[in-house]
Amino acid sequence: MNTALVSSIALYSHRYRREILGKYTPDQLLTNWWSALDFFFSRVCFQGRRDDISERVYQAVVAVLSPIFCGEERTANYERERNQAWETLETRLRQRIGKGKVGKARDVDMVVSTLDFIGQLPMLNVVDYSVGRIRNGEIDKHYAELQRSRNKRGIIQVGPKVASLYLRDVASLYQLEGKVSDEFAFCLQPVDVWVRKLAYKTGIVGSRANDREIQEAIISLCKEQECSPLQFNQGAWYVGYFAFDLLLEILTEAK
Repeated sequence: MNTALVSSIALYSHRYRREILGKYTPDQLLTNWWSALDFFFSRVCFQGRRDDISERVYQAVVAVLSPIFCGEERTANYERERNQAWETLETRLRQRIGKGKVGKARDVDMVVSTLDFIGQLPMLNVVDYSVGRIRNGEIDKHYAELQRSRNKRGIIQVGPKVASLYLRDVASLYQLEGKVSDEFAFCLQPVDVWVRKLAYKTGIVGSRANDREIQEAIISLCKEQECSPLQFNQGAWYVGYFAFDLLLEILTEAK
């Protein structure tokens, strides 16, 4: 794979950051735990299903939680709901999410376990906590603690893909890629259908490569080409997701 193509794909990370991450204010995420939680759900609601369904699940979660946690009484409301074992909140979530509605019952379990998880954090702020862990060189431990499959106290439905998606965008927002060693660069490499297809179609990996092999191949290639693996990953997703729009854009410009 030539240097020009690698750089061209990585350049689309600028569009990703402008169009996808541009609506978030980094300082606000660090000081308002509800904004941080909203950002977190905007990543972890995107499980292995169609993006439009994941978006509807995310919107349903926000519709239930925002009235409770977006105001000045958010922390008092959090304590009240936690003291009630999330019973009322969970009922409202299940009225919108689950079989016959949108998403699945495990999505509600994910929301409740996330609320439990942030209760263990300083000021309930998941983004501020993640930034601190990355800056301290502890991304591998944080990557593991987010995942229920690796840690009994982790979050239901959070596995390698959504953990790395969230951490990649946190690292992007706060320019923390330099704090992540090559050994743990895979923690910032979510492999979804678009990244997988691009890696295969461009010859980075063969058709039988698993997610870890794809991550390692991208990191190795970017290191060789002196390109940011994080930016390449964001660019690969953008190119894959918006391929049709980008093709029309190129054809229109050619005229």
